[in-house]
Amino acid sequence: MDSDLLRSFVAFAECGSFNRAADRIGRTPSAFSMQMKRLEELVDQKLFERDGRNVLLTHDGITFVGYARRILSLTDEAMGKMRAQGTTRPIRIGCPDDYAQKILPVVLRAIQSTLPDAKFFISVNPTIILQRQLDHGELDISLVSRSATGEEGYFLRHEPGVWVTSPVHNQHRRDPMPLVLPAEDCKFHAWAIDAISKSDRPFTLVATTRQAASLLHLVRDGLGVAALAAASVTDEFQILDGRDGFPPLPAVGVALMVKEDSHPLVSRQLAGHIQDFVSQHLDDDLTQRAAS
Repeated sequence: MDSDLLRSFVAFAECGSFNRAADRIGRTPSAFSMQMKRLEELVDQKLFERDGRNVLLTHDGITFVGYARRILSLTDEAMGKMRAQGTTRPIRIGCPDDYAQKILPVVLRAIQSTLPDAKFFISVNPTIILQRQLDHGELDISLVSRSATGEEGYFLRHEPGVWVTSPVHNQHRRDPMPLVLPAEDCKFHAWAIDAISKSDRPFTLVATTRQAASLLHLVRDGLGVAALAAASVTDEFQILDGRDGFPPLPAVGVALMVKEDSHPLVSRQLAGHIQDFVSQHLDDDLTQRAAS
């Protein structure tokens, strides 16, 4: 089977959109649609279905994604062995600030366990920027946030949202309560505003920022209560829950995205190895405590 068809199909599974998948592989949307129609004819199964304006994978489509990834993984492994000799360019890795402290180091160790001589260049940005960089070929691999039920990329874990305060300043006891939140394009911004509004608790939005580290600095200095991913939080902060009068926050999915043909050492086999390594080696104590 034509590997180009399989790569296009997997690109859709990872992007969740015909237009974004077409842009990633460098085709027009109409050409991409023709490819997917051709693939459905070859496998003699319906791989896509519409849900309103959205295009989703059918049950057969989800099953076929697994086979397509395995076929491409073997192809990439073979080609990577041939092209890897003399490769010196760093692997360009994207990561949201939320995951730089806890998840990124495990991902780097996963890569080093199978590619001990690999070098890295790290880009820390919000998911929306990382996805754009990946689509434009500026990154080889990226950690991203997605919906908890999304299908994009290689799923790594669910990361619960948490409310965080400073045990020294006790901002959560103020009335109105000061909030410091991620920027509006982060899911936790809307989730936090919605949850605290429904609890009928008076609050004031003091500051927003795109960087989790900056958010925690504001909490540490007594400027407000934050809502963010549990992976960002260290032991010096107090996690708030229902016992403190704080409603639960949703979890986000953390996934690994891979740019096709961007680096000779980057393959679907490597992505699968990272996926397995993270599930076996990531210390989950904080996340479990936050979710309990």
